[in-house]
Amino acid sequence: MDGAKGQGGPVYRARNPRASPLYQCVVHHVAELRAAGRIKRAVVDDVLKRFVDCGDLHKGFARIYCDRCGHDYLLAFSCKTRQFCPSCQQKRVLLYGDWVEDEILAPVPHRQYVFTLPKVLRGHFRYRPLLGELCRRVARLLTDAYGAAIPEGTPAFILFIQTFGDLLTWQPHIHALVADGAFQDNGVFRVLPPIPTDYLEQALREAVFEFLKGENCIDEPLIDKLRAWKHTGFSVHNGVRVRGGDGEGRKRLARYMLRAPLSLDKLEYVPASGTVIYRSKMHATLKRNFQVMPGAKWLELLIAHIPDKYEHLVRYYGAYSSRYRGEHQGEEEARANTDDSGLEIVEPDTDSRRKARAAWAQRIYRVYELDPLICPRCDAKMRVIAVIHDAGVIRQILEHLKLWNPRPAARRTIRRIHRIGR
Repeated sequence: MDGAKGQGGPVYRARNPRASPLYQCVVHHVAELRAAGRIKRAVVDDVLKRFVDCGDLHKGFARIYCDRCGHDYLLAFSCKTRQFCPSCQQKRVLLYGDWVEDEILAPVPHRQYVFTLPKVLRGHFRYRPLLGELCRRVARLLTDAYGAAIPEGTPAFILFIQTFGDLLTWQPHIHALVADGAFQDNGVFRVLPPIPTDYLEQALREAVFEFLKGENCIDEPLIDKLRAWKHTGFSVHNGVRVRGGDGEGRKRLARYMLRAPLSLDKLEYVPASGTVIYRSKMHATLKRNFQVMPGAKWLELLIAHIPDKYEHLVRYYGAYSSRYRGEHQGEEEARANTDDSGLEIVEPDTDSRRKARAAWAQRIYRVYELDPLICPRCDAKMRVIAVIHDAGVIRQILEHLKLWNPRPAARRTIRRIHRIGR
């Protein structure tokens, strides 16, 4: 999505997906990955196929029409993949920030906790069901810690699974967006000091040892060795806090935790050599802030972060869980006017406040600050008049508009396959 100038200001302009360096990398190297047997999950193959078709008019489109002046344009379908297509993921991230602030988060102070693991144990979590178990263990740690402070209270937090580091290395960790206190049954939110990181690190270490041993991933000798290390590799960070009145701060935190593994601004693809150059922050282990490698090898790093079908990367606990919210539906839900002083008296979330929340289409406008349904010629409201899926009709329309330029079939080259995985 891009912006161009119309009579009333910026208007929608469709992006060019084929110009993306990620698109170029995929179409040049996906055959190498398949030939080398590096695509081991059906969901990955499906994501790659859908990504290549993302934003491609040849794969179908909606026709947007202006009744006032007759202007129209074609809007291509998006792939809607998770943790791969930067455009689709960014749209999801931005909408999620608005939705979670409007519908889930209470206007109370929140804190970010980040739980990380030692490098020697990270490889075990490539078996993705273990990521869900790691999430459950972290949830138990936070619930127990807040329960010890306020036995009669209910904590509220959202956990986000991330598997990537700054250079797309495999680095599974958990982000937690936590209400900085607990909700009491009498409608009071009580602010608490942050949970000491030393306590959480030790509890995390023992919890991970316990369940990895139960999965036969590690044994007692390795556990004893890791316990003896001065720096165990387990860490918990909780230095980021958002005040109760800072709704935009909560949105930014939620969006950061759901962000895509890569940024197109950091990516360069060199077709002549089939090389990817990716620049990011300094990597603590690699001691560099860039990756330079063959396109197929870099693409293999990226596809490792694609979640399984139906895998939950975001989980809600305590007062933010669907069960808790369902049980309290119809009651006066906790919405605090907080000044960070400690005890917070809440006000009800009334029907009028719920109705005042913006609809989905309005969220799109707030996110992009431009409207794809505003006519660039007369500024009137446009509408969708047709959705085209039929291949024959697609070709007929695109040829009439002189837009028919199908992507040539990818060459099944095995060049540089021996480099993959080095």
